Amino acid sequence: MAGARFSPPYVDRLRAADRWLRTSDRDAHAVRYAVCRTTISALTRVDSFYIGFFREEDTVFIPYIYDHDQFLRPNIGRYSKHGVSHWIRSSKQPYAYRDDGGRRLTNAMPFGDISEVSLDAMAVPLIDPVTGEVAGLMSAQSLEPHVYDDEAIRALEWLGRALMHSFARDTAAQDELDLHTIYPELDTSNMRDETDLIDAVSSRVNRLHRQIRELAELASPSGGPVAEAAHALQQLSETTLVEIGDLFGAFTGAGQDPDAPDPAAELTAREREIAQLIARDGVSNADLARQLHISEKTVKTHVGNVLRKLGVAQRAGIELVLSTPPRGGSYS
Repeated sequence: MAGARFSPPYVDRLRAADRWLRTSDRDAHAVRYAVCRTTISALTRVDSFYIGFFREEDTVFIPYIYDHDQFLRPNIGRYSKHGVSHWIRSSKQPYAYRDDGGRRLTNAMPFGDISEVSLDAMAVPLIDPVTGEVAGLMSAQSLEPHVYDDEAIRALEWLGRALMHSFARDTAAQDELDLHTIYPELDTSNMRDETDLIDAVSSRVNRLHRQIRELAELASPSGGPVAEAAHALQQLSETTLVEIGDLFGAFTGAGQDPDAPDPAAELTAREREIAQLIARDGVSNADLARQLHISEKTVKTHVGNVLRKLGVAQRAGIELVLSTPPRGGSYS
């Protein structure tokens, strides 16, 4: 399996995940979890998804849980020696439902709609790239049987490695964690084409724009030439973002899948407008209220609806979902 290569759709999605995880803000855990979930959901059926981290001998803390399109509250519990968590922790190997007909999955802590039974599942270890220890696990489950093939399992395993490397980069002096040895085609530090270049530039300019906006907000109360210069710089960065977006659309529009689901399909016109403003500019609720001439309370309601419908827990995940659209248990 180590010598296998991913098919083009998998390469495209996993490279996008690599780019997001590389450029995510320090300690942006929820956004990174969302990257993993939306990436695997775009490649195969996922009815339930969770990420857990081991505590003590037989305890797992689950900070990120999705059941269908609902984000569930974090949980913690003890796991059985006959379940998936124990097997993952002791073997350091991926688990597939087909390996034992789901026997280990039946010895799991239930979550979500307990009347539903997962008929396929995969789980992969989250290995600390510095210590080599199994820190936790990532799992995807399906209500349909025979969903997860070798490629899907390898993709989830790679996402688990990429997630843990992104955590390590928060504290590492430099990125020497050797993430792309097995799958060099997923390394977005190596540009493949113009689309990769534009996407990378767009990501960096977007982060720069946010910092410029913060600078302009800090300078605004003092007024004078400094505030004027900061405001002009903010306008320039906004214009640059739009131009880069146009370039990106010109290069990628012809290759888009017309049947791909629209992640914002369930949003109302106002919710879509708000989601796009947050994704593009990262504007605050107060700024949205001023721009749209509505109350901040109404904005909070709209933002809450956007988060729920897009399936993300934080505002930072809105940009991720709009640019990486998803398709679309039990603990171990």
